[in-house]
Amino acid sequence: MNIEQRFAHLERSNRRLRTGLISLTIAITTVLIVGQAKPEKVPDVIQAKEFQVVNDKGEPLVRLRATVNGNGGIATFNGKGQKLVGLSTTAMGTGAVTTYNGKGQKLVGLTASVFGNGIVTTYNDKGQKLVGLSSSGDKGALYTYNGKGQELVGLSTTKHGGAVVTYNDKGQQLVELRTKGDGGGFVVTFGDGRITGTIGGD
Repeated sequence: MNIEQRFAHLERSNRRLRTGLISLTIAITTVLIVGQAKPEKVPDVIQAKEFQVVNDKGEPLVRLRATVNGNGGIATFNGKGQKLVGLSTTAMGTGAVTTYNGKGQKLVGLTASVFGNGIVTTYNDKGQKLVGLSSSGDKGALYTYNGKGQELVGLSTTKHGGAVVTYNDKGQQLVELRTKGDGGGFVVTFGDGRITGTIGGD
């Protein structure tokens, strides 16, 4: 190797060394800058008009948003976009929970009456009421219905105790069991809307 070749080799080595030093300097500077940067502060509150949890297809599975009456609501859906559970408020401002089957039909409803008492209602797969459970003050009541929404049996409380009333499919009262003021009980039967017999009544 002659002198010229040696100088050329040395010049190439110097260029590689300068390039390496420059790259190292850039890397160190970047690390120092990133290390000194303050981490982004986690916000205390995140606000939006609606939040959604979606599946891989972009279909919403959970929605949090404002309802039409200006209150908050949460709804869950299946992969077909049909509602399964809804948490919302009524027009009176009371809370409500509703469950649905996989076809979007209502099955169970939990809400409150105009007087602020609790109400639980179950429905068949056609959305027709079957059972109603409610309260009034310190008294409870239970009602059953046929598929047409007509009351069949009612269990409730009276001034003196409990009461049971049965109806036919025309809504006419058939039998009534009640308690008397003296602690006893009596039974009243009906036919065509008229009393046909009593047991235990005075």
